[in-house]
Amino acid sequence: MKGKKRTYIYLAGNISGDDRTYLWREEFTKLLYGSVENGHVVIVDPCANPFNQKIRNYSNSGNEFVKEARKRSQRILRAKDYQLVKMCNLVVVNLHLVASTKPMIGTVQELAWANDIFYIPVIGITGKPDEWDDLSQVYINHPWIDECCSAKVETVEEAANTVKEFFLHY
Repeated sequence: MKGKKRTYIYLAGNISGDDRTYLWREEFTKLLYGSVENGHVVIVDPCANPFNQKIRNYSNSGNEFVKEARKRSQRILRAKDYQLVKMCNLVVVNLHLVASTKPMIGTVQELAWANDIFYIPVIGITGKPDEWDDLSQVYINHPWIDECCSAKVETVEEAANTVKEFFLHY
């Protein structure tokens, strides 16, 4: 670790009862395993805590998930996530995993904080264009989201490679 600064990476994106919202974060962390293990990278995963792990398989229904999350967390989630984004120097966001039952309200706020307040680069994961549905296209191509992204890639692996190429040599 001597001579290198740590890179803190916040993993933004939808969190719901859909297991994919957890799996892409786990995959990203594995792809950066060597850098994480040697201390050069700290993955800040808002899902890797006891609260989110308990609610992980609660429900795939957006309303039920939000109701349970609100009951268990009271009003601490937004403030907690703000502090997590604030401590990072890079955000990776999955824009492809969206659901009509669970809009990415928190994710949009996190991107605005990263871009407008903290001036943190953001790498957006879009998925492949042939996988996009109407809803994911709204998030992937919306001007407000687009303005917050420094770069866009199609896959989790491409995001990890972009991090390795641009952020781990200092």
